[in-house]
Amino acid sequence: MLLTSKKWHTAAVFEKKDTDAVMDALLKGRNIVTPEQREKFMLDGDGIWHDPFLFANMDKAVDIIVESIRDNKKILVYGDYDCDGVTATSILVRYFRSHDCNVSYIVPHRAEHGYGLTENIMDKVTKEAPDLLITVDCGITNIDTVKEIKDMGIKVIVTDHHNVKDDIPKADAVICAKREDNTYPFKDLCGAGVALKLIEALGRDGRFKVTGNLWRQSIELAGIATIADLVSVVDENRTIIKKAFKSMKKAVNPGVRIMNDMLLDQGKTLDETFISFNFVPRINAAGRLYDSSDALKLFLGNDEEEVRKAAEALGRENEERKQIEAGVFSEAVAQIEDVNRPDEWMLTNTCGPVVAYGKGWHQGVLGIVAGKLSQYFRRTAIVFTDDSIDPENVKGSGRAFGEYDLFGALEEVSDDCVNYGGHKKAAGLVVKKSGLKKFMTDLEENAKRKKEQNKKISGAEDGEDSDRFTDDDVIEINAQIPFEQVTFEMYERICVMKPFGIANRKPVFSTLNLIVTDMASMSDGAHIRLELSDGSDPSNKETLSAVGFGFGQYASVLKIGDRVDIAYTMNEYTYRGKTTLSLHIEDLIPEDGKSFLWAKNNIAEELYGSGMTPDQIGKLAGGGISELIPGKEQYLSCYRVVFDKCSEGISTVDIKLLSRMITANSGVAITPFQTRRCLDVFSEAGIIKLGVIDPDKVCFSFLPGKEKVNLNVSSTYKRLNEYV
Repeated sequence: MLLTSKKWHTAAVFEKKDTDAVMDALLKGRNIVTPEQREKFMLDGDGIWHDPFLFANMDKAVDIIVESIRDNKKILVYGDYDCDGVTATSILVRYFRSHDCNVSYIVPHRAEHGYGLTENIMDKVTKEAPDLLITVDCGITNIDTVKEIKDMGIKVIVTDHHNVKDDIPKADAVICAKREDNTYPFKDLCGAGVALKLIEALGRDGRFKVTGNLWRQSIELAGIATIADLVSVVDENRTIIKKAFKSMKKAVNPGVRIMNDMLLDQGKTLDETFISFNFVPRINAAGRLYDSSDALKLFLGNDEEEVRKAAEALGRENEERKQIEAGVFSEAVAQIEDVNRPDEWMLTNTCGPVVAYGKGWHQGVLGIVAGKLSQYFRRTAIVFTDDSIDPENVKGSGRAFGEYDLFGALEEVSDDCVNYGGHKKAAGLVVKKSGLKKFMTDLEENAKRKKEQNKKISGAEDGEDSDRFTDDDVIEINAQIPFEQVTFEMYERICVMKPFGIANRKPVFSTLNLIVTDMASMSDGAHIRLELSDGSDPSNKETLSAVGFGFGQYASVLKIGDRVDIAYTMNEYTYRGKTTLSLHIEDLIPEDGKSFLWAKNNIAEELYGSGMTPDQIGKLAGGGISELIPGKEQYLSCYRVVFDKCSEGISTVDIKLLSRMITANSGVAITPFQTRRCLDVFSEAGIIKLGVIDPDKVCFSFLPGKEKVNLNVSSTYKRLNEYV
């Protein structure tokens, strides 16, 4: 079970309804402050757009391509197997086909060839025998293979958007905004965005033009890729997406139109959420499991029937991907929660990333599974399987949780890695199979060192916000607003800030002191729906509807009449033609009890840990010792509720929330301090394995075996009973 709250960082607080002021704050938080910046940001599809010839080498690339077209040279487009690579490949291939060029394309197979223009695929490249090779969404780090291809007498143009290492390939032209001598004003285009700028430059050159139909298709594909590749939704990327949505209202690309017709249910909105959760997974599924041929057929085909067959095949592949992913995820969870797992890798003993390895797990789903594990365990996760290219190695994919710097951590243990790459939130890596245990040990030791350093830094910087030094799950709240500000009018106002994504997140709001007037579980207890009223104005009979996806466990924590603070995003819900406001809960915090042992539980824990006796803590708390030392009914209620709710797997819980759950389900009042002492006693008695994350948060699992336990064996039980 996962029952934890996040740390809230709130940028602005509004006590009264003021829509204009809230909008100003939201825009300011995005560094949009001048009238000119606001105008560009709000423009419908015609925002920031840069001259493609500002790219270094763009003029060279255009001249080489024009010469190749004119002389009917053979052109090979080399792409990548994900959505960005497939769309980038399609943009260039469609352009060349529009001029009847001698063009072909290659997209590598994930398991057979790996990522990029590597030695593993050189035989396919040489078999094509092109006069010109153009990479899209890859190539910037493939210095040796580019040289090898050049030595064959083949001209090479590299177009890419990834980070440059020490040097760039000595190609005939290298189009990448992240090269050191970059002259392009925006560095965060995706691979398809770079391909779009290349054909724009070819069209502006005028010798081989770009038709309006082709340009719209290219915009549609680049927009999908920009959303798929999780690049920042600012500057030119924002304009590309807005132009794409404008075109997709009556999509020109047959594949885009047919896919939208198949997936976009009546009443649903064609927006970045639809593209991210419905369209993109089907494109990526092909490259994850097989090759990307069906995805390329979708975007390159013109025959409606063939394109529809490709779309249906992608749907089937996506369903297969889900099944494979679910299987790997289930096996990974079972492995991590196995009571026979060595103590040094148990979640109750570790503070670093969780690591799972499975022989025969599909490489194509490792990243997705790592992401799900990170959310399931609230830890950074890395998932390995055997490397299909080199059997001496294991290949892994990781996803960071909270503020953990995954790429930085890999740099710290780089000697244990054969290869690695990525960024703070996600990374791919290769480790020698024989060195996997050492890698795990070094990664954990590094995490422990960082945690101790963070404690020292946060303690030394008096008054400074120390959360930035930690691995905690932090939620950035754009504005705290009153109940009366939460309206459909407010939702419509923030919609002008679309499309949302990286660097332009959907605004997260918080509203405090709400009263739960109704509550219902959804999807067999996985989710929860709340009706909430204004706790500061009992005369206000209006309610807000809020859905907590993945918050089903709160049905055992809350009751009608409870007061809560919620963090949420605003959304619309359409039912039978009527559209209303719906809040999606990002975090939920029940109101604490007003006593010291509720409001300042972390302080009570620190005092107890320092050796202060319960009676001394009781005097400091201003209450009696009865709220500190659990009695028989507290031990019994805690055990019964915790066993009922948490006996399967490993649970990570906030002590306050667990205390509320015990009280709500047993009718026996228990304070957080008492709950924590019960868990300490159960741990020492061999009932559970307990790990302490911080004074307010623990991780535990039930141990097999014991039917009857004597609590007197516990040193904590003995210590507490001295004061009874």
